[in-house]
Amino acid sequence: MRITLVDILSGRVRIVRRKVRRVRRSLPETEEVKELRRQAKEYLPLRLKALADKYGFEYNSVRIKHNVSNWGSCSIKKNINLNLNLMRLPEDLRDYVMLHELCHLRHMDHGQEFHALLESVCPGHRECRKRLREYRLI
Repeated sequence: MRITLVDILSGRVRIVRRKVRRVRRSLPETEEVKELRRQAKEYLPLRLKALADKYGFEYNSVRIKHNVSNWGSCSIKKNINLNLNLMRLPEDLRDYVMLHELCHLRHMDHGQEFHALLESVCPGHRECRKRLREYRLI
């Protein structure tokens, strides 16, 4: 069947726009994950606040998530999400991830200014980034 503009304008044919929804992959909530979540909710918000206060950052909220693709994220609304798997990392790498997200509060990209700020609050951040690649999200 061939559809013409006349068919559409006359109402004989309707174009229906469907929403495409991204299917979210849900992860199993094992006992290990529950324990990590408990530890993360207890430790990460307090540590993030301490780092933010130390370096003069302000954020709105922090959420603990079980993401499969990132260690943390920062929104334009100044909300920070942290992955509960951060609890599996050494403390210096946890701090690196949190400082990285805090720096996004001032620079939402990964440009020169962002990296200069990150270097000022986390000297040797490039080495931390390399070490972080040795760990996998589960």
